[in-house]
Amino acid sequence: MRKLLLCLGIIGVMALGAHAQTPPASPSEKELQQPLALDDVKPTQGQPVRSEASGWRAIGSTILVLGLAGGALWAFRRYGIKRLPGSGGSRLKVEETLALGDRRFVSILRADEDLFLLALGPQGVTLLARLDGVETAPPPSFSEALEQHVELTRPTSVREVEAMMKGGRP
Repeated sequence: MRKLLLCLGIIGVMALGAHAQTPPASPSEKELQQPLALDDVKPTQGQPVRSEASGWRAIGSTILVLGLAGGALWAFRRYGIKRLPGSGGSRLKVEETLALGDRRFVSILRADEDLFLLALGPQGVTLLARLDGVETAPPPSFSEALEQHVELTRPTSVREVEAMMKGGRP
């Protein structure tokens, strides 16, 4: 029994000592302990909430954003396309480009009225040829292209090939 009373006494002394060591309440803790005051101007259950203004505001904002986006697109198409980097203006144009694979390309570049054949690769740009006097003919009609293809793919005998190599026609 003595041991029990001794243990309870020690626990009681420790509890009193722990209670005495708590620091005083800070100003924010004191403010939290104050009763809650509901006299602010925020809407509560008893007051009506005005929501029609926010709906009109959302619709107006959407119309404004769509109008600005449409105006920007119109201005870009009307005035901005020539000022973009890489557009080249009206004197420099890439006529045709052929991809060869592995980041290598062959391009025909028109500068004023001159044509250049360029090779583009990871090492840089190389001028392959200046295409002077090359006229771009309009594409042949379908029937002419078909006849030309049939003529090129027609099997040729050995005698005809020998005759063409000698310079004559069979």
